[in-house]
Amino acid sequence: MERSTASPDTERVLNIFCEMRDYLSQQDGEALKSASKKLQSECKPQFTMDTLAPFLFRESDPGAKLSSQEALSVLGYLVASDSSSYLKPASVAVKNEAERLTTSDQPMIVSPELMTVLVDQLNREDVTASANASETIVMCCRKLGLSFGEPALRAVTDAWKLALGRMGSDRTTASTVAVRCASTIVMMMSLDDTMMQSALSVGANQLLLTMLTDDSDPLLQISILDLIEKLATTQPMHHERANWLFSDQIMQPLLRMAGGEEEGDPDPILGGPALRVVAALCKLGHRDSSLFGIAGTHLLNGFHRALHSWESSGELDRLALIDAISSFASASSDALDLVLNDPVTRETWLSLSVAQPKLKSVILTSVAMVLDPSPEVDANGDSITTSSVPTNDMGMKLYASLGRSNNLQTTELVLSLAKSPLPETRLGAYSLLKAVAKLPTGGQVLFSHNDFHDFLINRDREKTKEGREAKYALVKAIYESEVKGLLADDIVKQLENYLKEGPHYVQTLSWELATD
Repeated sequence: MERSTASPDTERVLNIFCEMRDYLSQQDGEALKSASKKLQSECKPQFTMDTLAPFLFRESDPGAKLSSQEALSVLGYLVASDSSSYLKPASVAVKNEAERLTTSDQPMIVSPELMTVLVDQLNREDVTASANASETIVMCCRKLGLSFGEPALRAVTDAWKLALGRMGSDRTTASTVAVRCASTIVMMMSLDDTMMQSALSVGANQLLLTMLTDDSDPLLQISILDLIEKLATTQPMHHERANWLFSDQIMQPLLRMAGGEEEGDPDPILGGPALRVVAALCKLGHRDSSLFGIAGTHLLNGFHRALHSWESSGELDRLALIDAISSFASASSDALDLVLNDPVTRETWLSLSVAQPKLKSVILTSVAMVLDPSPEVDANGDSITTSSVPTNDMGMKLYASLGRSNNLQTTELVLSLAKSPLPETRLGAYSLLKAVAKLPTGGQVLFSHNDFHDFLINRDREKTKEGREAKYALVKAIYESEVKGLLADDIVKQLENYLKEGPHYVQTLSWELATD
């Protein structure tokens, strides 16, 4: 349809498009070249493509200047005749229009021809154009569902198969295209259960496994591990995707690479990325008890063996290992108990003796996240907790283990870190204290330390905005915890005043004191 508010510039461009449409039907090459030059003199390529793109997603209408097929023909001619000028602007304009329609109530029409063009773009050498095409395909799936998703999945899977078939003759280009197709499929798989089921039906999962287990190209395997990690961490999580991730065909190669089999060391190249994926699966497993049955037990045991393999080798970055252990510990009470009863794994996670400030904050925050997991949103839009919330006894056991691993009473240790001159260390300590305060007996343990009360209500030590807000959240957690009923009335009143004054309250000096 014509835009009723079209500017004169837009009208001129639309008229040139109509001329080009006629010349294309007449196969008048010279007239097409002349019209193309006129178009270039009228406006920049991006404006040209922004004007043309909306017609690609419209149903044929007798009142429209261009049908979707005609617009696609004009776009194809412009890109083919001057790729350097029009390819990227075309990909940007098409993606932007798809995004606009995805977030609006307007209808979106994608012809089979347009879908074919989008899939063909995945073979382009231009990285920007192929990435934009991939995002456009996913947005069309989100808007149109299986009516577009099923044929799109088949088409991308066929392009993927062709790329894998060319590995012997042109491995570099073929592997690039294969990863693009795989990435597009993974984004489509993550949309909902119906899209995941459709992807399984066209064999996309088998292609992922083929690339994952192809030992001839470790760099390609790392790319696939990254995509599987994306499948395991993209929220909301859907049941069909979770079931597939917990299948033996996925778990066995992951555990083998990570060093989680009863015999065998971690893969020197793939072990680290595989361990990250297994850590993500541990978190995922707690969300669905049906997943965390026999497969979950195998996963926990395998992951525990893998952690020991990495601890002894010392080849994995400490930050990544801490993330893996805390992810494992948050998966279930059994996993947390396994970590706390294993001196090697426990000390690797909790020891602060040689940690730099950033690493100290990471350790404190990781313990806080195990004690008080952050909620996420499920497929229905409801808040859920993706990790196991430990019992009070297990939570306090973890808190006490932090101190024992550093040869100090835990609250003494954490308060010293909460008074650090480094903001990131203080924030990590506040986060941990807040998580402990939420445990049924956590507040009592904190107040048993002589300095905790003064530290809690003293505003003078914290000067940063983020720190004041984190300290306020800690006071709020204490006030809302079970320990409130055990506190003296004057202490409760102090907490109430702190909360009433807000996180950024600064006590003003009297005139006499200010002028002394």
